Amino acid sequence: MKKILIAIIIILVIGVVLRLTLVKKQTRTDVEKVALAVEVLPIARADVTKTCALMGTIIADKTIQVFPETMGRITKVFVKEGSYVNKGDKLLGLRNETIGFEFEEAYVTAPINGTVAKILVDIGATVAPQVPVVMIVDISRIKVSFNAPEMDAQCFKMNSPVTITVDAIPDKKFTGYITEISPVVDPMTKTVGVKAMITGGAGLKPGMTARVLLNLGERKDVIAIPSDAIIDNSVFVVRKDSIAERRPVKIGLVGDEMVEILEGLNENELVVVLGQQRLAGGEKINPIVRQK
Repeated sequence: MKKILIAIIIILVIGVVLRLTLVKKQTRTDVEKVALAVEVLPIARADVTKTCALMGTIIADKTIQVFPETMGRITKVFVKEGSYVNKGDKLLGLRNETIGFEFEEAYVTAPINGTVAKILVDIGATVAPQVPVVMIVDISRIKVSFNAPEMDAQCFKMNSPVTITVDAIPDKKFTGYITEISPVVDPMTKTVGVKAMITGGAGLKPGMTARVLLNLGERKDVIAIPSDAIIDNSVFVVRKDSIAERRPVKIGLVGDEMVEILEGLNENELVVVLGQQRLAGGEKINPIVRQK
């Protein structure tokens, strides 16, 4: 009797296990039959552009600190900040206090044509040849100074064009070209100093904050796809039987939004651009074309 009971129990257990196995298999089969909805785009040719936007500062082409030639006491100021001066114009008068030349009048004169940016002393102050007394800027030509990340430094070339905007003149874009590239990387900021000459900089003033836009690379009429379609140098394309196929690709220029594809894709194929994270390859999918 006991043996019969044990046999019955064993048979029941085996039956339950078989039943669960069949249910799991059926469930798996049902899941496999469900097509995963993904968003796709037809592969086409397009332009790929890589740009870099950086913050900079408007500077004068020349900034000169003016030093007195002799020690003395300031007796007169001939100019105001913002005044335009020509080379040789008197800036300051001082009384010579060098031994043997006491009480002789001397003058500090402008070494270049330009605008008085700052008067650094007051009447009555004692000055010496080692201390600057006036700052003059030449704003007939204006530059923008900015720092570029070291990883992009190789993309910057002399005479490359730049576009500049400033908050003070929001509706105008200025153009320029790179004139100076530092040969060293700043060890603290890991950036490279760059300066660009601005053409037609009317209205710009030294010290203004600027936004600088540079074109780091461009490819015309190439096979290109959105950058977010790529996973580990591969993409998913839709086969004719609506099966997802994982395909490796060779990448060219990585632009701001699009990526140039050198090998691996053909025009008019459908590439998955949303939902590819759920794919491994071989799944049945329901491709939905993205509306541009």
